[in-house]
Amino acid sequence: MTIILDLIYLFIGLGVAYAWFSEYRKRQSNPGPELFWPGTTRAPISGILITVSGILLITVAETCAEIHFQVTASQSVSNLPILGASIGAAIVEEMVFRGFVAPSPLRGIKLLGLIIVGSVIFSAIHGFDFSTVQGRISLIATFFISVWLYLGRYNPLNPERSILPCLIGHVVRNLAVFGVKWSQGFVDSYNL
Repeated sequence: MTIILDLIYLFIGLGVAYAWFSEYRKRQSNPGPELFWPGTTRAPISGILITVSGILLITVAETCAEIHFQVTASQSVSNLPILGASIGAAIVEEMVFRGFVAPSPLRGIKLLGLIIVGSVIFSAIHGFDFSTVQGRISLIATFFISVWLYLGRYNPLNPERSILPCLIGHVVRNLAVFGVKWSQGFVDSYNL
């Protein structure tokens, strides 16, 4: 049953990505206001690279903290279908947190409030157990990942406030976490 749910998450995410890219292509050939999907504007490669670089650095810091506090063994065992689900979830989460609830023209104190409150909510929905060291490390890392993804949308290297750096950054984050789990022996490729 979990494989079916993992595939559903993947296909929902891919469907959202397809719809977003369809609107993105339409807006590139016929500029105008956003139709339905948020952030369907161009993103400079520098904005994407900075977002992805920050995501990877936070992931490395999280992994180092887990090693330092000797909690790597408390990770859950994953399997290959979860990789697809995590990619789908990343796309949908970005559309919600850095898309629909984060309007492009937002600035100043309202933007700061959105970044902080949105990141607290984003961290909380991931359901980490704050009573454990592993849970606290994951919760803190997820909070900073969320802040960085907001900055990926609202920084001067992304003047049109495209959501593309956020989408790519979040997918890279989930791939990196899966890669770390795999390298540490927490991916069961035989038991699907």
